[in-house]
Amino acid sequence: MRKTLIIIFCFLSISCEFDFQIDKKITVDEFINEELKSLNWNDVDQYPVFENCLEINNVKNKNNCFVETITSSFRENLKTNNLVLNRTLIDTVRMVLKVDKIGKISIENMTISDQNNKYKEVITKSFENTVSSLPKLYPAIKRGQEVDVIFNIPIIISTEN
Repeated sequence: MRKTLIIIFCFLSISCEFDFQIDKKITVDEFINEELKSLNWNDVDQYPVFENCLEINNVKNKNNCFVETITSSFRENLKTNNLVLNRTLIDTVRMVLKVDKIGKISIENMTISDQNNKYKEVITKSFENTVSSLPKLYPAIKRGQEVDVIFNIPIIISTEN
């Protein structure tokens, strides 16, 4: 029994000197590269927020407020636009909006069907007016940092009532 205790004691004292934790030092660049790989770049922690949506606490409701503000702004602009055409126009305009790190919103791209391409200038001007009249916007946030975000928005325009 005494020999067993001595052997256990020796084993424990020797094993305490071994560090079973492997400390691997990595450079800052390696750490950053690993962090960048682990990030989901298609998602943000908080979407851009219009000033009129700030008091909403629920993230889902805030996002809905963002979408509703953009949608209602375009709807109102198209209703009040005095565009007069000699034919009925129904088209889906695919617009790419960018909200940058400082909260500035801009139209990056707009796709209009070829049959309505002659109205592109008028539609573009109308949409630019809508974007410039949007309320103050705060940028999207990812891991505590303001980030650029891009939205693809289909907008149906129609000259029918």
